[in-house]
Amino acid sequence: MNIDSKENIEQNRESGVSIIMPLFNVEEVILETLESIHEQTFEKYEALLIDDGSTDKTTDIVMQYIKDKPQFKLYKQANGGPASARNHGLRLANKKYICFVDSDDIIPNYALQLMYDGAITTGAKLITGATKRFNSKGEWFIPMHIKYNIAKPGMKTLLNNPELFYSIGPCAKLYHHSLIDGVFFPENIRYGEDQPFVLHALLQAENIYTVEKVVYYYRLRDGESQSLTQSVNKNPIRILKSIFQIFDYGEAELLKNNTEYEIALKYYQRVSSVELWGALRAAIESRKSENQQIAFTMILDWFKNKSDDFLNIIPSFRYFLLHSSIERVRYITKDNKENYRKLIAYLWSRQGEEAKNAFKKAYPIHMKAVLQIIDNNDWKDARKISLKFIIRRKFKAPILISKVSRRIVFKLATWLPRKKNQVVLATERSTQLEGNLLAIYDYLFYNDMPQKVYVFLRKNRNWFEMFQLYYVLGRAQTIVLDDYYNKIYGLKFNKKSYVVQSWHATGAFKKFGFSALEGTDANTKEFEIRAHSPYTDVLVSSEGIIPEYMEAFRKKANQIKPIGVPRTDIFFEHEYVNYTKEKYQKMYPQLREKKVLLYAPTFRGGPNERFNYSVVLDIAALKKELGDTHILILKFHPVIKNVSFNIKEDDPFILNLSVNHDINDLMLFSDALITDYSSVIFEYSLMNRPIYFFAYDIDEYLDERGFYFDYKATIPGEVFKDTTSLINSIKNGTYNYADLETFKKKFVGSLDGDSTKRFVETYITKNNEDVNHL
Repeated sequence: MNIDSKENIEQNRESGVSIIMPLFNVEEVILETLESIHEQTFEKYEALLIDDGSTDKTTDIVMQYIKDKPQFKLYKQANGGPASARNHGLRLANKKYICFVDSDDIIPNYALQLMYDGAITTGAKLITGATKRFNSKGEWFIPMHIKYNIAKPGMKTLLNNPELFYSIGPCAKLYHHSLIDGVFFPENIRYGEDQPFVLHALLQAENIYTVEKVVYYYRLRDGESQSLTQSVNKNPIRILKSIFQIFDYGEAELLKNNTEYEIALKYYQRVSSVELWGALRAAIESRKSENQQIAFTMILDWFKNKSDDFLNIIPSFRYFLLHSSIERVRYITKDNKENYRKLIAYLWSRQGEEAKNAFKKAYPIHMKAVLQIIDNNDWKDARKISLKFIIRRKFKAPILISKVSRRIVFKLATWLPRKKNQVVLATERSTQLEGNLLAIYDYLFYNDMPQKVYVFLRKNRNWFEMFQLYYVLGRAQTIVLDDYYNKIYGLKFNKKSYVVQSWHATGAFKKFGFSALEGTDANTKEFEIRAHSPYTDVLVSSEGIIPEYMEAFRKKANQIKPIGVPRTDIFFEHEYVNYTKEKYQKMYPQLREKKVLLYAPTFRGGPNERFNYSVVLDIAALKKELGDTHILILKFHPVIKNVSFNIKEDDPFILNLSVNHDINDLMLFSDALITDYSSVIFEYSLMNRPIYFFAYDIDEYLDERGFYFDYKATIPGEVFKDTTSLINSIKNGTYNYADLETFKKKFVGSLDGDSTKRFVETYITKNNEDVNHL
């Protein structure tokens, strides 16, 4: 399309949204869908209803509904499938933005306005929002969307947010027409026909903006299956052919756009792990000879047309064919064993040495079985692996043990007298004791206290260990947690037991728990109820934040105990502070000569941004202006990997202590802290030293995150958006310590070095007394 024709289209387009809706035999639900559009607060839309040859009363119902609604227009065509109907709508659309709605789904009344405002405000040409499924029994977020945090609001790119590939349906999106002019849904694909279209839009959009609310509800009719199994069993050739076409369309689109390798790989992994493996697994588990024969031979023929690079860069091919399929070997019919052997032998022959070695190292047992099949047609080891898999799957042993433990062992234990000399320290955060739980354990140990302490860390437990855990939880007088602890979700403890949530974070900064329910990446209300209902008490660092913790955990005021946070006691132990400072100065002698700046930012962005983190702070400029008098310690969040900055890693101005160094220890001897939105400010405020807030992306970040307080008005320091102003403030040496004192009184007023002592006296040595007076 030439420039003149594009300008002509742009001029002829009206502002607003063209809604395109295919219709086919939806007489039972179409009115609800149409009503959800009619109730939109946004008025500049046209609804293009494309009937795809319905044979029921759909068109009669639609014509009756829209007769006095000029924004709705009905068009009819012979049955051609949803792709054909959507393409018909695309040719008719004359608004600047396009939105697809399926005829059995609904959109909330604010959806169009919210997405349209997002497009106009940000300039992004592709707008997305959160989605939910619903049926007659309720509504829920799509598990895969939660897993990949699809609905996190804010500006995105494919490079930084490859998780967008896991929401590749055409709905719940607003497209600027320029992204898709002249682009149509492939009508020769009967399954997944929307993927090539949406992939094109994603690749063309320089920026993608996700709004902060649910904008689309997918209907799942009662009894309807979400899996590929029924479709594959019914028509395996059509489904697999469509999946290969999706791959091929995607590959061509990625090549045409010169897509970066990392983005292309993420897309291939998504299609291979969701569509391809879903179809192959369904074929194998069907135990139908015809399905398996079609699946194995079609995949083999498709592989033969692919390059070595293609077959090597996608690890899903190796994993699902050489690992997951091996676990299902006993489902493969006798007459298809040779077909499967040919398939895996061909795939293995096309792998490079690096890929082979990586797979052998990761899955040595499965690899041995694979090679025995390929080289000797020996299936013995594969059948052993498969038997174990089938037994685990059939009996679901871990689930069964958990149910027995919770419903029988724990219940019986709660009826028995309390073990007043037993204390439980339980966490799923780590495989070793740390934080509040370690502080409590050390206090009991070094004071030679008589209580028996049970420590439950994150691990896989056998049946005996699981029974023991729930028996101890049911009998113990005092149970201490430091975070969400899934072993107790929904349990009802004996009324004489204390279940104390010590929480791993100090203060109250970013919203969590029930306070964060409105967030797009939040847990459900039901989940939070199950998680937090067992707590009898919650520890906090100050009386000033009791209301926030009451809201976060939905507890009464007398259940929020401002006795302090045990792990913060080290900030008041002068011997430990001096020891830590001396230890680090011996390890790094340069620390003796200069003032220490600690840079500890929080993480931000999607998985890719965290995996390849580029530091915005101009460290080279810091060195130029402060290098003679200061040294900079870098402490990045554990989820951040592959950090890059504009100075050599071995430069004497910096010490990167991100790995295997406790942030608390680093704070003890640092002369000042540079951070942004991290909760380390609460602990560091105890040091009575300057805190500088390098929050270069504050406007975007605050739009994405929920805070209990006004960030700028609450923090004890100035916000810096550029390195130059930060440097000037550090050089001037001016800092408002009065604001720091106000901040401390509000958020950490109970922290004085005796938090652990107060905890032990309250819940352990005096556990016969009522603690509600605190």
